[in-house]
Amino acid sequence: MNRLLLLSIISLFAALPAFAQDEALPPLPEDASNNQAFVSEDAPAPAVPETQFAPEIFAQNPEPEPAPEASVPEEPSPAANDPRQMALQDLEEGEKEVAQQEEEERLAKEKEQAELDAKKNQVPQIDILELIKSGGVLMWPIGALSVIGLMFALERFIALRHNAIMPRRLFKQIKPYLEPSYFSPMAIWTICDKYRSPAARVIQAALLKIGRPLPEIVAAVESAKQDEATNMYRNVRWLTLVSSLAPLLGLLGTVWGMIQAFYITANLEIGANRAEQLSSGIYVALVTTAAGLAVAIPAALIAHLFEGRILKAFHKLDSRLLPLYDILEKQEGKPRISLSQYQGKK
Repeated sequence: MNRLLLLSIISLFAALPAFAQDEALPPLPEDASNNQAFVSEDAPAPAVPETQFAPEIFAQNPEPEPAPEASVPEEPSPAANDPRQMALQDLEEGEKEVAQQEEEERLAKEKEQAELDAKKNQVPQIDILELIKSGGVLMWPIGALSVIGLMFALERFIALRHNAIMPRRLFKQIKPYLEPSYFSPMAIWTICDKYRSPAARVIQAALLKIGRPLPEIVAAVESAKQDEATNMYRNVRWLTLVSSLAPLLGLLGTVWGMIQAFYITANLEIGANRAEQLSSGIYVALVTTAAGLAVAIPAALIAHLFEGRILKAFHKLDSRLLPLYDILEKQEGKPRISLSQYQGKK
């Protein structure tokens, strides 16, 4: 009996903290509280630690914690359910998407145009050596004509110099002997032998006609000029020949290449790319024409340049011979001097 009373007291003290917090805890059902209050005499009492009965437990009087406030859901704003506002938002989003698409299309077009411009600027380079090799057999005679034209052009460039046709020293040294008081045909002849040139040979032809009438002297001078012009034009005619023959050989090579191109295209298998084959054949055929024109055009220009130089030199020679004509006219009726006399005196 004493033991049972002790256990009841212990349980009462243990339940005091729970009674202090009864405002925060939900109330227990009636049956459960009755069952909890009933303690069987036969059941053993739970062991309670000694620290639970410390004096501090009785001094504590914890205040009940406030219950958390329940979150109230926010009510949607009236504008969110407005159909007009939603339509305006959809319209703005659609305009943004359209503007973005237009910007992307514009950038794509600019990029494509830049690529096209880059391709246009990158022109494929033609290999000249391979182009010459693809010209065929007629490229050999065209090449030979180019060498011939270059050789005669260099030779005529040296031979038709102004100082080679009319040496300055020649006219400078014979000028004192063209005075009536100092006229000496022998001295003039010697000076002409010293400076051998077309102008010197023309003057010597005039000296051989001393004592003859002036028209006969002029005729002799014109004949000597014609002989000299023929000699000077001799190698210029090779340049004229090159300028005439090279394009004809090029045209012949083109015609032959076109015949081959059309023949090969006509005999291709069914389904073959005839346009590509024909364009390739025409491309090769036109090489000879281009080569012929490349040789003929410079040759014609150089020949025309040399012809003009010859004509200009003879016009200038006529003006230089006027003082000699005056002296020889005054010598009309005097004894002639033969070529042997001029050479013997030399």
